[in-house]
Amino acid sequence: MRTPLESVIFHRAAPDKEWLRACSPDAHIDSIVLDFAGREDGLGGMEQVGEVEVVRHYTRLSTLNWDIDRGLYPLGSCTMKHNPRLNEAVAADPAYAAVHPEWPPQYLVQHQRIMQELARDLAALSGFDEVSLLPAAGAHGELTAVFMIRAYHLARGQKDRNVFLIPDSAHGTNPASAAMCGFRCVQVTSGKDGILRLESIKEHLNERLAAIMITNPNTLGVFEEEFASIADAVHTAGGLVYMDGANFNAAMGVFQPGRIGADVMHFNLHKTFTTPHGGGGPGSGPIGFNRNLAPFAPASGDARSIGPVKTWFGQWGMFIRAWVYIRTLGARGLKEVTEDAVLNANYIRARLEKVLNLPIKTPTLHEVVFNDKDLPNKVITLDIAKRLIDYGFHPPTVYFPIHVHGALMIEPTETESLDELDRFCDAMEAVVAEAASNPEHLKLAPHTTPVSRVDEVKAAKDTDLVFRPAARN
Repeated sequence: MRTPLESVIFHRAAPDKEWLRACSPDAHIDSIVLDFAGREDGLGGMEQVGEVEVVRHYTRLSTLNWDIDRGLYPLGSCTMKHNPRLNEAVAADPAYAAVHPEWPPQYLVQHQRIMQELARDLAALSGFDEVSLLPAAGAHGELTAVFMIRAYHLARGQKDRNVFLIPDSAHGTNPASAAMCGFRCVQVTSGKDGILRLESIKEHLNERLAAIMITNPNTLGVFEEEFASIADAVHTAGGLVYMDGANFNAAMGVFQPGRIGADVMHFNLHKTFTTPHGGGGPGSGPIGFNRNLAPFAPASGDARSIGPVKTWFGQWGMFIRAWVYIRTLGARGLKEVTEDAVLNANYIRARLEKVLNLPIKTPTLHEVVFNDKDLPNKVITLDIAKRLIDYGFHPPTVYFPIHVHGALMIEPTETESLDELDRFCDAMEAVVAEAASNPEHLKLAPHTTPVSRVDEVKAAKDTDLVFRPAARN
């Protein structure tokens, strides 16, 4: 049964409604109930909406949004997982939440100690020599790293090194960051097994090469097994290696990027260390780097520094959450996070590869990518994703990574129980079965939301956000 469409709040207003308001203690009782003078700004004139209606309206709207507290959020590559309430409680404590960077230094000693400990912890986990907490988000950390790489080459008098190699399995922000810094992006193709091979980059190992950007594990959830040999070859050619750390939750306690050839990497605190994600931000994207890049780090104090990339100390509210998370779990617990994330993703892979096509058969880690190949009755990935909503689940990531046609990318994360994984797999199996038994019903899904299918391309390219009051009878 479809949820009724919720009208906008202005349609609930009326000029003749009277609402209770507070008044002074000595006011006459007749003055308590008044007709408020409303705003006249084209939203229907002098009209009012009562508190009860406002609260219920926005509460109903909130139930139309899916969130991690209601169930699995299987967006591949985004790592949407539960944020422990302990982290949130500590971050909300006035001793942490009310801090201001302009307080006298003696009042910030313990806060700075927390940031120093967090930086040391991130360095120890990743194998880098140093960590800067300044970048405000993952993509911002990535952009900061590319600025550092540019500064490194310019300091060596190598301004002609202007090529960045971008594997087809990279995150979409990688070429954007490189291009924004003035580099020319060259795509390199992964093998049929989803792994980037040294052989595919050899023709680019020349005096024009500035760096290679590698997501590891990549967006297929596959570990780049030739990462170290590729890094050696790039270094020999005079280039640097940037590792996208978006999938670091599949690496903690297992391997250290800074020890296998990466020169610099960003962390997504909101993905690996459970600071808010998906509209609950802000994000935070610290970067780890080795000594060769240290002079160029933001606010390093060296004359060669790229300068500050964020005011003050960075996203303090995210630091405290990540610091609590690390302190709560410890080294063993953080490794278990990786192990559970990989176990959960492979459980889903084992169950669903019986009903969905698995284009890359290479062993995967924290996420798995299926596609819509061989689905009957011209059912496509979008149909599967939309119908899953009717079963009470947020759809997985669709049509990414882009080099897998019809991709359906699933990442359960380490926070989900076996019962929840089974519920999700049962739903997916039921939806795929409908592709054969009732395809037309599937293609019209979702059936329980206020709005079903929309022209998403038109909505994105021809957005109309102008409010037009509806005529009243």
